[in-house]
Amino acid sequence: MRLLVLLAACVSTQYTPQVVARGELTLRNHDGLEMHAGGRRVARALSWNGLDRYVGCVTQAHEHAVAAQRNGRTSTAFAVIGGSLGILALGGLAGFADRDHLWEWLAGGVGSGVVGAIFAGTSQLLRNRANGHAVDAMNYYNDAVGSLGATCDDLRYPPSAGPAPQ
Repeated sequence: MRLLVLLAACVSTQYTPQVVARGELTLRNHDGLEMHAGGRRVARALSWNGLDRYVGCVTQAHEHAVAAQRNGRTSTAFAVIGGSLGILALGGLAGFADRDHLWEWLAGGVGSGVVGAIFAGTSQLLRNRANGHAVDAMNYYNDAVGSLGATCDDLRYPPSAGPAPQ
């Protein structure tokens, strides 16, 4: 079962919804998560830049969009730090050339590698949080505005296309 869940996390879809309201946000996974509305990309993971402006008229959606951006930026920074420390850990191999300080070099390399792995793991956690906040922002926005055919820039709601009430 766990393998199935792991494989599902790596799947992308090519389907694009055909019937959406005018301002409704949709989520796509084509080489990374993207949110679209009105035929254009509004925001993209991991930064989610622009999402906060698009959903700004819905307080809860805006709060989640800001959290998505904050977590995305921090995730990127932690990934860079973790990768840099991982590369720096290879410097511990210099101990084989400096036999007088072999254990100091090796300990420094292992320590750098462990701290780098912690940063990398935390980066992944923050990436997942960023994406979760972005989806929450989309859902709050769509529930309040988007699925009803309006946008924050134009809060006019179109008339229903369904049958007239009896």
